[in-house]
Amino acid sequence: MVRKGIKNHAAKLYKGALVLQVLSFDGFMASLQFIQPDGRKTLLSGSQKKGCFIPVAGYTPKISRIIISEGWGTGCTLAEDDPKAMVLAAIDASNLIAVAVATRRLWPSAEIVIAGDDDRLTPGNPGATKARAAALAANAQLALPQWPEDAPETLTDFNDLALWLAGGAT
Repeated sequence: MVRKGIKNHAAKLYKGALVLQVLSFDGFMASLQFIQPDGRKTLLSGSQKKGCFIPVAGYTPKISRIIISEGWGTGCTLAEDDPKAMVLAAIDASNLIAVAVATRRLWPSAEIVIAGDDDRLTPGNPGATKARAAALAANAQLALPQWPEDAPETLTDFNDLALWLAGGAT
């Protein structure tokens, strides 16, 4: 959290790893995500991921603006930037469509923004590609980081951009 410049947003610590609840849209805990100090992420073995999410901030039945990020760290950055929004982390890019569609089903009139990663150094840019597909599938808006000309090409998400703009390491 220190390296990412974010608050804990209900994360717990267990044996040196951050522990995050993974919820299903029917309100049950589906898994836990563990984030190691080196950034490695794992879910409980055999648990459900598809269509599940990590509640970052503002998880409530009545909300008008919902931001869905790929990962939890990016979600924390976005929640701190927009405290009135509900922010959900989809766990990874491959889960964005399922989370976006389920979100639209539960909150049909909400403004939904898919805040995608920009994996511009990875062939096919999976973060942006899957975020774009999720936005289309859920009739949502798409937001991708807008890089200043002098931004390092290694930056990939809104957290990286916020840290870099603040003069922090990424």
